[in-house]
Amino acid sequence: MSDSEINELTHHAMLVAWGEFAQCIGLIQEIESVPLHQKAVTHRPQTKILEFFVAILAELEYLKDLSGSAHPVDQDQAVAKAWPQSAWADYSGVSRTLTTLFQEEAEQVAGVLHKITKLILDGEVMKALQLSGRLTYDGDVTGRPVSNSSATYPNAGYGHMDDAIRLGYQAAMVSVHSPIYGRLWLSVVPHPGNTASCTEAEAMVLAAEAKTGLRPLRRTDLLQGRLQRVSRERKDREGQVQAIESELAAVQAQEAETRQQLDQQRVLVSELEAEYREKQRPERPYSKLGQARHKLGVLERRQARLAKKVPKLEKQLACRLSGS
Repeated sequence: MSDSEINELTHHAMLVAWGEFAQCIGLIQEIESVPLHQKAVTHRPQTKILEFFVAILAELEYLKDLSGSAHPVDQDQAVAKAWPQSAWADYSGVSRTLTTLFQEEAEQVAGVLHKITKLILDGEVMKALQLSGRLTYDGDVTGRPVSNSSATYPNAGYGHMDDAIRLGYQAAMVSVHSPIYGRLWLSVVPHPGNTASCTEAEAMVLAAEAKTGLRPLRRTDLLQGRLQRVSRERKDREGQVQAIESELAAVQAQEAETRQQLDQQRVLVSELEAEYREKQRPERPYSKLGQARHKLGVLERRQARLAKKVPKLEKQLACRLSGS
């Protein structure tokens, strides 16, 4: 290695460190393995994707600052070697690559980022739970203004940004407290500039929980379980009510039929008694009158049993209907 390589200066030291870190976690290797349809002339399209990541890490406001800032990143060989690339492309090449990406290719790149960051996120989530027993999320909407005269930004709107009314977006941003990194970003969703924080609270909570794969028990979960139990109890009670109502209706019908038979049997016994007195016939157990008296007794006992059963069923029905 030459002295010039050892003593090579950079104005972007953190980008060098992040490049070394990106190599350690496998980010660069994964991105370079994503198949992209664009041809490589001077720079591979995968190199331009990595350069776009570098622009984000450098907090460049515009993509053109890759080439036009006071210390252009695309001219910094130390950063290129840290990532490790032979050289960076001009910002215009990066812009063309991003513009012509297919949706499927963009999703593959996003999938790589998700795969790499999830390993880090899962480790930090477990550390946070081990240390404090809980996860702490931060969520808010942050203004992202654009030029007030711009007409090229879709769905932009006027809202409060930087203590002024500006045209732009409100970025719904959610992070989780991290024992090692301080915080890790979980979700960023753009909304029109007139979006209020209170309208996005639920969505940010759900986005954070989807990213970490964890969420606390909620009263709504307990309520749902209770509703299910109540529904089962109600169905059981309705089944019991139907059974009692059916039995009660059968007993009442039997009681009415027995009452009618009893009246008829009493008339028959009275007629036979008059006939036996008139003819001075003795009454024997198996005579017509004796059999009529026996049947009358059976009907009277049946009527008594049914008369006792009806109130019991009515009481059971009232208890089931009241839920007691």
